[in-house]
Amino acid sequence: MNRFGNVTGQRGIALVVVLWLLMLLTVVAASHARIVRTETRLAANHVEASKARSLAEAAAYHAILELLVRDEVQRWPIDGNTTRINYREGYVDISIRDTRGLVDLNHVQAALLDTVLQGADVGEQQRMALVDAILDWRDKDNLKHLNGAEDDDYRHAGLHWTVRDGPFSSVEELRYVLGMNDRLYERLMPYLTVHSGQAAVFPDLAPPWLARLLTGRATEPTAGMTGLRSRGPNFRVTVQATGKGGATASLDMVVHIAPGDKQPYAILAWRSPSLAVTNPAPERQEDAASD
Repeated sequence: MNRFGNVTGQRGIALVVVLWLLMLLTVVAASHARIVRTETRLAANHVEASKARSLAEAAAYHAILELLVRDEVQRWPIDGNTTRINYREGYVDISIRDTRGLVDLNHVQAALLDTVLQGADVGEQQRMALVDAILDWRDKDNLKHLNGAEDDDYRHAGLHWTVRDGPFSSVEELRYVLGMNDRLYERLMPYLTVHSGQAAVFPDLAPPWLARLLTGRATEPTAGMTGLRSRGPNFRVTVQATGKGGATASLDMVVHIAPGDKQPYAILAWRSPSLAVTNPAPERQEDAASD
């Protein structure tokens, strides 16, 4: 009897051990399955993000080709209006703006700088200091404007850099001007350039907010746009791509167009993701699904 009792007890213990092993294997299998699902989802997301980036880059070069079109009637608008293109893998919104519709940090005069900063709700004292600090950053001398900043002021502020004493190399360089902060920079950045080569801004080519500052009203492209379009060599191209899976990617570039030259175009700046202002709704649509 004792022998049978011991056998029954051993069988019971073995059954419990087996059940625990089965439970452990189930937990391990479930955990592994969850990890596999997560990795598969991450891989799929990575693939979709890569497709969106590829769409954005393809659209950027598509825009360059459109800017090389000689027929001004067929050429895409250059006032920032958005063109939507549908591809097999998703769609892209492209806006092109002649840089003459933006404020050039290397040529803008103090009065226009003050107007732009005032429009961005910068107080008078900070505004005067920033205007002069920008002028001091780009001029070649060590003479400080009334409210500006030269090398010693940057050192006294504990900064590890001094003024360039030369032209801004990029819009991003504005971040380093004494008195500038990230919030104000991000507010201003879409309206700035270093590639227009002129002090004036064409209101017809400017974003609505800047156009209102310049004219007191929102401007629309006029009949004279054809003439303007033929003269501007530098353009900001902004692309927002959306893949079929919902992934998005964006970029912002500045391209120099010279159709008659040996090198018909040159990319002057490239930024991804984009911070540039684009119109919220596309003005035109083109279907490229068959391309």
